[in-house]
Amino acid sequence: MNETVIAPNHVPAMRLPVTRLRDLLVADVPASRLVIACDAIGGIGSRPDDPYPADPVWCAHLGARVPLLEVLCAGARPLILVDTLCQDHASAQPMIAEFQRCATAAGIDPDAVTGSTEDNVATTQTGIGVTVIGVMPDGELPKAQDSDAVVCVGAPISAPDDDVAPGRDEIVDVAEVRALMASGKVHDCVPVGSHGVAWEAEQLAATAGLRVESQHTDVDLTHSGGPSTCLVLACAPGDVEELHELVAPQRPWEVIGCLSSVV
Repeated sequence: MNETVIAPNHVPAMRLPVTRLRDLLVADVPASRLVIACDAIGGIGSRPDDPYPADPVWCAHLGARVPLLEVLCAGARPLILVDTLCQDHASAQPMIAEFQRCATAAGIDPDAVTGSTEDNVATTQTGIGVTVIGVMPDGELPKAQDSDAVVCVGAPISAPDDDVAPGRDEIVDVAEVRALMASGKVHDCVPVGSHGVAWEAEQLAATAGLRVESQHTDVDLTHSGGPSTCLVLACAPGDVEELHELVAPQRPWEVIGCLSSVV
């Protein structure tokens, strides 16, 4: 008989009622704790005074993926995405559509995406802010376990050293992270930022009072992961291959070490 696996800190996937009251989103959240993450992008885009030219839709994607992955990796269910854009509503439409696409990939209802644009003052530079609000049940936070395998999913790349372009195999997909966390087999997980893979792995271990025993790897453990192009997860060694099947076959996937008790 197949058993139903309930992910740690799992919030049921039923639709949580979200209604609009003028400019407000009102969510009926069951007894739970809120998980909130945010990110900002400035001066990167296609506007006249942007010092770093980039596709605005891709900028929106990167701005959304960082807080979405932070909330997902915490074991929470993303509920609401809020975008704040420093440009007029008409020019921001392609970016808003990308926010909605990213939110849907993370399991957020399209009606639970809201935001604001600057329609009173003409602006010439890109400014993006994104906040993601999620929920998780009361109780223990995710925590790695002694003897867990430590896996790097995706690979750390970051501008300007790397071309962080859409479709690169190194960039883990939001929907893949959602699937990994919903499996119930990931004990803890962190998206990799500017500090690099090794630093994030140490943070994951320290949260559980453990240490990382590294093994030989081709992953650049100190290179910036930029906009969370990859993540580090901890799971039982016997679950590594099953979890690997939840991501695209071309996605980098490598065990970089294991966890052990601090001596």
